[in-house]
Parts: sequence; structure tokens; C-alpha cells
Amino acid sequence: MIAAMRRNRCSKWGGAFGILLYGSLMWSLPQAGAEWYVAGYGGMSAPNSLKNVKMDELGRRTDTELFSGALNPPFFGTVTQSLQTSDLSLKHSPIFGGRAGYFFKDEGLSWLGVELEAFTTQPTIKAQSAQTSHDVTFLPFSPDTNPPPPSPPPNCTLGATCQIQRRIPGSLQLSESSMRLITVAFNVVARYPGKVFQPYAGVGAGAFYFSSNGQIDGRQVAPGVNLFTGLKVLATEEWGFFLEGKYTRATITNLDPSFGLTGEYSAFHAVAGLAYHF
Repeated sequence: MIAAMRRNRCSKWGGAFGILLYGSLMWSLPQAGAEWYVAGYGGMSAPNSLKNVKMDELGRRTDTELFSGALNPPFFGTVTQSLQTSDLSLKHSPIFGGRAGYFFKDEGLSWLGVELEAFTTQPTIKAQSAQTSHDVTFLPFSPDTNPPPPSPPPNCTLGATCQIQRRIPGSLQLSESSMRLITVAFNVVARYPGKVFQPYAGVGAGAFYFSSNGQIDGRQVAPGVNLFTGLKVLATEEWGFFLEGKYTRATITNLDPSFGLTGEYSAFHAVAGLAYHF
């Protein structure tokens, strides 16, 4: 009986030792699991001038003065118009952001990953003088309109001499408007999975939230694209430093109620950051 008790005790200690040894071996082996990472970065944003700029709300306000027969009662016709301006200069500013992602290492695709990214910058609209071009077409009502139009203005024959097509040049003095951009993007990333140096590139799409305060005052969420390439240097298996160049692009549409600012936004960004892999 004593011998049996000793055998049971040895068996328990042997089992415990076996479990401990197995755990130690598993801990010492390289893990081939999934590779998650988080990163933060900062740098400088250099926006291009806002291109293909239109301010149709400003054009409509101007039309109420130029074509009262179309836009003020009694109505004698209709106006279609578009007001374009020269490109608008934007200020350079710092950029700050972060991302969290996953490389498909466990699936045998350690070069491929996906990530969620968010960053913010401030492409303030500078104080400047913009050149404008206001294209306007005035179409009078025809005499057989039902109900018939009111009597025409003096010296005007509806459907003939009152039809007007004009391009009206001008200028617009803008004061500074502080514009903030917050972007949230989903990216696909490809890298060279080196032990120390990991060049990478990515492409993504997301939501660009523009908010402006000042003479141009409005808010809008617009879709946009996010492109980037960089080099990550691993100091340890977990920690890495990276340098990156980014390009972003989005279209602003009728940003504010006063001017109706519309234009093509694009910017280049240079950033540096720190990443942690786990």
C-alpha cells in the first residue's frame, strides 16, 4: 500500500513536471500566430491649392440683383448660372494620426494586411483675392406659358430680345477661414516582411470630415482616397520606427450656405512614427 501511494505521488509530480516542461518548450518556440499592430505618427501636411472651385450660392445671390425679372416677382423667366473662381490657396499645417492593423501571418500571407487609420490636419483657407467668372443664362417665359406670364418689362419682347447669355468676370476678396480636416480610412497594406527593414505601400478609402469657421462657415463629410508608402525599421521584434509619405484626395461639395464652396482637395504629407507589433 505504501508503495502504491509512492507510485501515485510520483505519477502526480511527473505529470506536473511534464506539463511545466511542455509549457516551457511551447513558450520558447517562435509563435506563428496572427500579427496585430498599433502605431502613432506626426509630421507636416502640405495641401495643394483647392482646384475647380465653384461658389454657386454666391452666384445665386448675385443673380437676384442682376436678373430681377427671373428671380423676383413678377417672374418673367428663369436663370441658370455657375460661378467659378481661381484656385484657393491653403495653409500648411501639422498632421497627427494613428492606426491599428493586422497582417495575415497566420494564413501564410505575412506580406498582406489591413488597417483602420485616423488622422487630422488643418488646411486653413488663406486670406486672398480670387478671380471669378460668372456664367449666366436668362430664358424668358414664352407667350404660350400656362398660366401666361405677366406683362414684359419695357423694351423687351419675351422669347427674343430678353434672352441673355453672359460671362461676367470679377474678383472676390476672401478673409482667412480656419478649416479642420478629420479623416477615417480603411486601408489595404502590402509589405516586404524583413527582419529589420520593411518597405511598404498601401491604398485606402474613407470619410473626410471638413469643418470651416470664418467667412466660409460650414461642415461636410465627403468620400476620399488615401495613398501611402514608407519604410519601417524594426528595433526589436515588437517595436519599429517608420517614415512615410502620404497623398490624400477628396471633393468638397457645397460646403457652406453662404458661398456654396465646391472644389477638389488634395495634399501631400510627410510623417514619422512608432509602431508596436503583438
